[in-house]
Amino acid sequence: MSVLNNFSVSIARSMRRMNKPKESIFPRTARRDSATSNNEKPKLNMEKCLIVSKVTRYEYEKHSRDNISDTELERIIRKRGSDFEAMKQTHNEQKAFEEGVARSLKDMGLQVEMASRLTYNEELINWCDVVVPCGGDGTFLLAASRVRDANKPVIGFNSAPHKSVGRLCLPTWCSNDVKGALHALKEGRFRWMRRTRIRTTVSSVPKLLDKITPVDLHTLHYCRYPPVSNRHDDPEEECCCCPAPPAPQTATSTKVLPFLALNEVFIGESVTSRVSLLRLQIDNGQWTHTKSSGLCVTTGTGSTSWHFSINCLRTHSVLELMKILQEDYNVKLDTRLEHAREVAERYNQKLMFPPDSPQLAYSVREYIALEEWPAPRGLRVRNRASAVRVESHCTDAGLVVDGSVSFPFNDGTEAVLEVHPEDSLMTVQMDDALPH
Repeated sequence: MSVLNNFSVSIARSMRRMNKPKESIFPRTARRDSATSNNEKPKLNMEKCLIVSKVTRYEYEKHSRDNISDTELERIIRKRGSDFEAMKQTHNEQKAFEEGVARSLKDMGLQVEMASRLTYNEELINWCDVVVPCGGDGTFLLAASRVRDANKPVIGFNSAPHKSVGRLCLPTWCSNDVKGALHALKEGRFRWMRRTRIRTTVSSVPKLLDKITPVDLHTLHYCRYPPVSNRHDDPEEECCCCPAPPAPQTATSTKVLPFLALNEVFIGESVTSRVSLLRLQIDNGQWTHTKSSGLCVTTGTGSTSWHFSINCLRTHSVLELMKILQEDYNVKLDTRLEHAREVAERYNQKLMFPPDSPQLAYSVREYIALEEWPAPRGLRVRNRASAVRVESHCTDAGLVVDGSVSFPFNDGTEAVLEVHPEDSLMTVQMDDALPH
């Protein structure tokens, strides 16, 4: 079994354990959860459905070039060695799937509207009863990030189950039998599920707080933020190469970012080779200076993705450690590969936790410890927390929500990452096998 397959098995086993029905920790939705626990079929209002479509590579290429003709686009794509026909075919398959979902909903007598990353807005979200992203996990995260109502369900279809897992979406059989899946939802053959999300509150001087606006990373070829500081002189004269001098003490203002993170919030320099200078406070602990490759704060949902990749142990690393213990410290161990794999799996499974957990997990990536830089007394580079407070001393950093939307996060700016029951996401679970 390869290392990659080893990780996939580990994730699948833990997901099955975490997804077992249990009592919800959110009292606001007691009506829905209690109905499920009393063996009554849950009810889903589907009168108004908003389909959030995936922006395909073909659409992105067209949009980024002012909607040039297919002939000209094909010339450009072929010139750089890419397969234009495959790109167009993938686009056509995606749009055909979305249209099939819309047609099935309309055949059931339901109202349907469609939106893309470029047209998805608060007005449409307020209009609908349920949000239906059609794509993969990325499209699901986009749809979920802007839904503020904890009682408005987000139910996703994986439009290409043969290419991706889509673990946030409905099971594979739902993609292959859209009509059957929709009727199962309408008839209440599902379970309500809550997913915790991260609320981010940013603090800075009023002059700079207005500059903390979202940038959609999917619409850019690259992303670089102009450095900002707490200085009160002309922003045009700020140095783009060096950290700004200490700012004078002044009153700060706060605002809650308009996006809720379902997977994770990452904070770090936009240029990945540059060290990220951050001060951290975990819960109510002491403040600690850190130099690292950035900070990743994740929910239970995100614990199976980036958080897992950052912290997981490879089987061969465990095997090497076992051999060192045996050869250098006379510890009697069975150093067969199978035993090392078992140890790695047990360790890696502990990295993941339930999607409705009220706690967060944080990871300081590639922490740098130098004698001239104070050691983080009491700070663990990976742990669970109820809240994480971060102060930036970076020059060109971003605070990235679910790998999609980024906010400038430079010297003097502070953020509090925490969870609230009213920010949770309502979604559903269905059996992996056909229910009919």
